[in-house]
Amino acid sequence: MAPNKDLHIPILVIFNSLLTLEMQRFLATVTEAVVSGPGWKKFVKPTVGRGNTAWPRSPDEQQRHGVRYDFDKEVTRDGKVYNKFQMQPNAGKVPSVIKTWREKAPRGTHSVMAEVLVPKDGNEEDVEKALNDAHKDI
Repeated sequence: MAPNKDLHIPILVIFNSLLTLEMQRFLATVTEAVVSGPGWKKFVKPTVGRGNTAWPRSPDEQQRHGVRYDFDKEVTRDGKVYNKFQMQPNAGKVPSVIKTWREKAPRGTHSVMAEVLVPKDGNEEDVEKALNDAHKDI
């Protein structure tokens, strides 16, 4: 009996759905790590220059979280000023869900996974909302 080619599509859809669910769960832990400590302050008042990593700063944390948020610039939308960050995958040994994403990305560690807009001089809740909004599209 010949294999049913129609079965390949549902299996691929299920696989991609599982990866998406795994990614969302992982990113929820990243968001929690940012807002549960002083890291959220780096998003409302960046202390790094353009193109530099605002969070996480230490190599150990970068490896553990698998992603970094590089400060890009201030932008104005609808009259409100935001700090714009680019979320990028880290190199090296990172969580498997990030490694899978990174390997599929055309630019690897230079690929932007998401852009995060945080209100300038905002608060912890603003950072959490901005991260959750940005992470939805990954």
